[in-house]
Amino acid sequence: MKGSIQLLWRHRASYLFLLPTFLFLAVFNYIPAFSGLTHAFTEWETGGQAHWIGLGNFQKMAGDEFLRLGLINQVVLLVANLIKTLVFPLIAAEMLFHLRSKRLQYALRTGLLIPMVVPGMVGVLLWGFIYDPNIGLLNNLLTGIGLKSLTRAWLGDWHTALPAVIGVGFPWISGLALLIYLAGLIAIPQDVLDSSAVDGASGLRRIWSVDLPLIRGQMRLLAALTIIGTLQDFGSLLVLTGGGPGLATHVPALHMYYQAFRFGHYGYASAIGFVLFLTILAFTLTNMRLGRSTVELG
Repeated sequence: MKGSIQLLWRHRASYLFLLPTFLFLAVFNYIPAFSGLTHAFTEWETGGQAHWIGLGNFQKMAGDEFLRLGLINQVVLLVANLIKTLVFPLIAAEMLFHLRSKRLQYALRTGLLIPMVVPGMVGVLLWGFIYDPNIGLLNNLLTGIGLKSLTRAWLGDWHTALPAVIGVGFPWISGLALLIYLAGLIAIPQDVLDSSAVDGASGLRRIWSVDLPLIRGQMRLLAALTIIGTLQDFGSLLVLTGGGPGLATHVPALHMYYQAFRFGHYGYASAIGFVLFLTILAFTLTNMRLGRSTVELG
């Protein structure tokens, strides 16, 4: 114990420089999060004081029809986003990895990563213009090729709003996911690749038997990030559809936002946030536990 104190004192200057960082984290991250969790058990309305009501907010959630419908949309979006993240960037990474020309590989990789410098909300707004029923690229393209009968208000139609939201970002090659997959493929020892070639594993057979088992750690990481991002996200839906038409694109995170900042039910919104926190934690821990593999490379 005495040795630890002496060590801390010896490096006191370093810890002193770190102190502002921890203070800012506490004030702007941890304290608000803890406040939200504690207010989940209170009735807290705009302009009023928070009153402890125990599990009252959670009982209210059980009978909230808007939340139930939003949960169905959330499941659809989560499954779609997992497919988009785990499949399409992997295909692009495999194609880049197997290019013989390193110069072409570098040029294509750079081209695929350039969109990362554009703020995400800018991309969402661009897709909003693409789906615009009057001047949007999609409807104009359909009209130009003689399929005007297929044009519609993509984000304003109950039947197409959710599929249109899922289509945002096509062809769904995320720069971050691409880099993670490429890093995993590059880390595969050349001896393993040579041995698989000698054994006759090539093409899809090699991808299935060699590449996928050895990049399982990267896939697990991307699955966890996708689950967290999807369950937390409401900004893109707020900008594109506002949760509509009706409840076609309504999700729990957006319901939480409306309860807090449109209706002033801060206690109820905190309860929704608390449940989202537990759900994200459960999904993440389950993903990490089920995804363990003894064949991963460090």
